[in-house]
Amino acid sequence: MTSALLPIEGTYNFRDLGGFRADGGRTRSGALFRSDALAALSDRGRAQIAELSVARVIDLRDDAERAPLPDLVPESAVVVPHPIFPDVRQHISAQLDIYALTELLYLEHGDRLASAVTMLAEPGATVFHCTAGKDRTGAVAALTLLAVGVDRDDVMHDYSASEQNLSGEWRAKNLELIKHLGIEVTPSLEQLLVSTPLAAIDRALAAVDERFGSVRDYLRVSGVADTTIARLHAQLVE
Repeated sequence: MTSALLPIEGTYNFRDLGGFRADGGRTRSGALFRSDALAALSDRGRAQIAELSVARVIDLRDDAERAPLPDLVPESAVVVPHPIFPDVRQHISAQLDIYALTELLYLEHGDRLASAVTMLAEPGATVFHCTAGKDRTGAVAALTLLAVGVDRDDVMHDYSASEQNLSGEWRAKNLELIKHLGIEVTPSLEQLLVSTPLAAIDRALAAVDERFGSVRDYLRVSGVADTTIARLHAQLVE
C-alpha cells in the first residue's frame, strides 16, 4: 500500500502516513503527514491543515530554499527548520543521478535524518516536508515507517508514489522556475526533479543493511535511542 494523498489546496504530494501494517497494529491516521513545500498554501489550504490539528511543521529544506519561499501555515502550527542538506545546490551542480543521490542521502546525512526521526517521536500531529516531498521527505518517511515495523515493500512503494503525484502541474511549474533562474534543464536534473524509482530506494536501503545491519541499527548508530524508537511506536502505531 501507499500513504493516502490528501487534497490540501496549494500542495501536490501531501499524504497521511496512517494505515500501514506495523509491529503490533497499524500506523495511526492523523499523526504524521509528509508533503511537498507549504509555501503556496491558499487560505483554504491553511484551514485544511488547521482542521487536521497539525501542531508542528518540520521543514527539511536548506536556508537558501526556505528564505524566498517560507511556509504559509496556520497560526496553530509551529514551523521548525531542520535542513538535511547544508546546500542542495551542491548535489545539482555535481549532476548526481537519482540513484546516487538517494544512496548519498542515507549514507552521508544519517545524523540529520535520524534527528528528524527523533523529532517525530514527540506528541502532536506533525507535517514534515522538503521542496518536492520525495527525497529528503521520502527518506525520513521510510526510516520512520521501518523503525516501527512497516513492511519494506510497503515503504518502498510509498516512496515511489511521489513521481506520479508530481508528474503533472508541479513538474511543469518547477521546470519553468528552473529555466527562469537560468539553470540548464539537463536529463539528469529533470530526473532529480520528479523521479522516485523503486530501484533507487532499494539500492539505498541495501547499502544501509550492508553497512549497519538494519535500519534500526542505522538509527541507533546515528543517534536515535531505543527509548525514542519506543516513543515513536507509541505515537504512531495503534
